Amino acid sequence: MSAVDVRETASCAAMLRACEVCQLAESTSAYFKMAFADPHHLAATSEGIADTLGFCQRHGAELLGCALPERATAEVFARVADLVMPLLEPSRFGEEKFQQVYFSAAWACPACAFERRAAGRHAARLVRQHFDADQRNPFSNSPQLCVDHFQLLARTLKPESRMPALALQCDTLDLAARALDRLSSGTLRTAMTAGTEPALKRALALVGAARGGPSASPSAALAAALQACDTFEQALGWDGACPVCVEVERARQRWLLAVPLAVAHELDDWLFLPTCAEHVAIVAEHSDIALTARVTAHALRVASEQIHQQLRVLVRAAQTEQELAAARIARWGRRSRRRNAVPPKAPAPKLVRCAACERLAIAQLQATNRLLRLLQQGRQRELFQAGWGLCMKHHAQAYLMAPKGVVRTLLAADQARRLSEFLRQLKEPATPATPVRTEAGHAPMLGYVAELRRFCGFG
Repeated sequence: MSAVDVRETASCAAMLRACEVCQLAESTSAYFKMAFADPHHLAATSEGIADTLGFCQRHGAELLGCALPERATAEVFARVADLVMPLLEPSRFGEEKFQQVYFSAAWACPACAFERRAAGRHAARLVRQHFDADQRNPFSNSPQLCVDHFQLLARTLKPESRMPALALQCDTLDLAARALDRLSSGTLRTAMTAGTEPALKRALALVGAARGGPSASPSAALAAALQACDTFEQALGWDGACPVCVEVERARQRWLLAVPLAVAHELDDWLFLPTCAEHVAIVAEHSDIALTARVTAHALRVASEQIHQQLRVLVRAAQTEQELAAARIARWGRRSRRRNAVPPKAPAPKLVRCAACERLAIAQLQATNRLLRLLQQGRQRELFQAGWGLCMKHHAQAYLMAPKGVVRTLLAADQARRLSEFLRQLKEPATPATPVRTEAGHAPMLGYVAELRRFCGFG
């Protein structure tokens, strides 16, 4: 390694610090204790879960791993079931409340909303602290943020501060990507020691992957379903997991195996390599240093290109404004044509979706379509009713896509039946005869706690 490379790596290591907002987000795990332990918050917690039809997979897994009061948990989800049951009546399909809940269920999560609000408040505080206090040189000691939280902060900046902040972030991302390119190159693989790993860790923090994400290994319920069910038809009648969750997990495992093969055969990065913090974190957990460096560098370059697009949009908008101002000066004294001199709205920057997110979204859509086709057959409907059924998130997607008639009626009636059984378990006192299920790494769970996956998914 040359002296220039050493200085650049050292400069990158000094520049890249842990994201302050991500550090705050790590403390939001107390959300569940606040939401379920305080009796005054139970009603609001129930309404929040009912309005989103449950948690995302990440927070659902976190909820199942928390040591929460069983009585409070049962009370919360009993209220949730009571609030959701009326929406399953066929007459409610298409009503305003139904649309508000079902159309937003795929991406809505009360714990995620809590984190976004906390991150927004912290970003606003950072703007006041670093960008309003010293207008002479507001970027001399600006905070180092990950890609997502920097975009959150940039939206709150004044126009005169936004462009310098975007340019500075581009330099930071480019510098980090160049340092990782050397780590993933074949000439330096033998030189990768513990002394070079801090640069990779700081780069992961810059992507946002340092705060972690879902495990690369499937949950115990999904692992059992994948082993027992080779086809979607078999998963349809499996009594331990949502069949759509099983197919999405199968697609995720195929993608994880494809990433190192794509890098080894030098295939196009945008087809396989992730760019979101969640999936970069999964690859970092699952792969060696060289592959992690390659994936992280790709995510940094994509983020840098998106910021470059934002800069080009701002420059074009400024140039258009200058041209309009010059034209107004040239027409000084002439009769106005009463035209609106507002510059044209700049197009939004093109966003590159994470390859892993794209694959999983396609797998979920294909599994839902296949489910709806199978439910048109009487034998498959009986098989579906004998299985575990659908989690609430995937039920919402299937219910919206189902054609009017037998299939839609079946989905509503089957989910109402399962929620009624769940509600009965919640309201009955626990007895020694209550069935107990265990999951890897978790304490034994009562039967109704195992059914919480209806609102938590199988992530």
